[in-house]
Amino acid sequence: MSRPPETRARAWRLSQSVLILLTALAVGPVFAAPASSAISSQQEPNLLPPPGCPDCEPDPECVAEICDGEDNDCDGQIDEGVKRNVYRDVDGDGHGTGAAQQGCLDHGWVLNNNDCNDANASIWQAGRYYRDADGDGYGAPGNWIDSCGLPAGYVADATDCNDGNSTIKPGAIKPCGQGACARSVQACVNGVEQACVPYAASAEICDRIDNNCNGQVDDLPPISCGTGACQRTVAACGNICEWVVVQDGKPPVEFCEWGDNACTPGVAKAETCNNVDDNCNGTIDDGVQLTYYSDNDADGYGAGAPIGAGCSVPGGASSNSQDCNDSNYAVKPGALKHCGLGVCAASVQACVNGAEQTCIPRPSQPEICDKSDNDCNGQVDDLPPISCGQGACRRTAPACGELCEWVETHDGKPPVQVCEWGEHGTCTPGAPTAEVCANGLDEDCTGFSDDSSNSAAWLTFYPDQDHDGYGTSWGETTTCRQPADTSRAPGDCDDTRADMKPGAAEVCDGIDNNCSGTLDESGVCDQSLCQ
Repeated sequence: MSRPPETRARAWRLSQSVLILLTALAVGPVFAAPASSAISSQQEPNLLPPPGCPDCEPDPECVAEICDGEDNDCDGQIDEGVKRNVYRDVDGDGHGTGAAQQGCLDHGWVLNNNDCNDANASIWQAGRYYRDADGDGYGAPGNWIDSCGLPAGYVADATDCNDGNSTIKPGAIKPCGQGACARSVQACVNGVEQACVPYAASAEICDRIDNNCNGQVDDLPPISCGTGACQRTVAACGNICEWVVVQDGKPPVEFCEWGDNACTPGVAKAETCNNVDDNCNGTIDDGVQLTYYSDNDADGYGAGAPIGAGCSVPGGASSNSQDCNDSNYAVKPGALKHCGLGVCAASVQACVNGAEQTCIPRPSQPEICDKSDNDCNGQVDDLPPISCGQGACRRTAPACGELCEWVETHDGKPPVQVCEWGEHGTCTPGAPTAEVCANGLDEDCTGFSDDSSNSAAWLTFYPDQDHDGYGTSWGETTTCRQPADTSRAPGDCDDTRADMKPGAAEVCDGIDNNCSGTLDESGVCDQSLCQ
């Protein structure tokens, strides 16, 4: 007799629960199912009918899927949705290593990979390393990880007191403040960052120290004194120096001390109309007004009647009327008028009492040797030179010169050379040499050229009537002075024609142009040469 469907379903669920319990007891410590698997094993089995059979009763052998390599829920898939990340545990110490794999938790597999030595069950725990964010070699004590090896950016030292600043670390100095406020402390003390508090600032004084700690030394405002044009402004600080006699008979020594500077007003002047308080009484241009006159030559001096008045002088005008020639820039009060040269030079004031003066040179004198321009021609001691000797021996020398002599000035002392400038020019003739013939020179300095009496030095000259540089080979003359119409070179074949001589170009003209003894040689008349 068959049971009702409800009774069959209850019986099937009970059988599945018993099966799961027995399986769990059988696996025991070898199979430690993941938490998610344990929860799913306590759920009621799937009572849905098998796939493709909506009107069928549920298969009593179908249960919820567990990670066991079986298709527990009868959906055609094995271990779907229940696999986990598991890691290999070779030494069986409960700590795995290596990359994660999807699978079931079984013997030799665990849910972690924190084993540092999977070949030794007694070694698995990682070392502790601290974050070194600022790269200064010291880590932050509150920021650590356990790792099997030293990770990048971590160190084993946990004594840093500020891991965001590489300059703040154990042993480092932390400076603060500037100038007189500058101070420094140990950056870390017992793992705690220390605060650096600058020294208190003080009022700035002239001591070459930044007392107010603003980064500038002796930056006191400048001091001023005086009024108007006498006002002066100097730096607040400076070297105050004085000369002190430190030893009798010795020059004084300057001693300087840095301190508060002293301000000395300028010297007051007569008030002028220039928009400046020249007399330094606090009032500008008091009691003055400028009257100006035409200044046509722009020399600063005007002339004639006033053309206006005011506190400033316009262009082309002057504040005075003292010019005696308003068309010449060089002629004005205070200027000199020059004339003459040398000892004749003279000068006069260009203007005297408003009248232009005439400059008259001093009279000239005969030139003498006194290093002055006596004759006023612009040249000093320009006497005619003196000469001596004749021919090639003739020489000239300046008329002026030094005449020196040795004078004994003290008994027993060496004489002293005393020189006097005057008409002491010295001329020394040149030394004569042997006369050379036919050069127009008087080498032996007798007053005559080419007058050698030594016949061995004489030369032979040939008649040269056509003056072509070559004479006839007959009628020669031997002498020292070359006669007129002669040549040193013989060989002329026609002394009446300058175009006939040795070396002349031969042309086809029936004449012996080159005096070779042959007419029109070298084929100069050959017609083939003209083609």
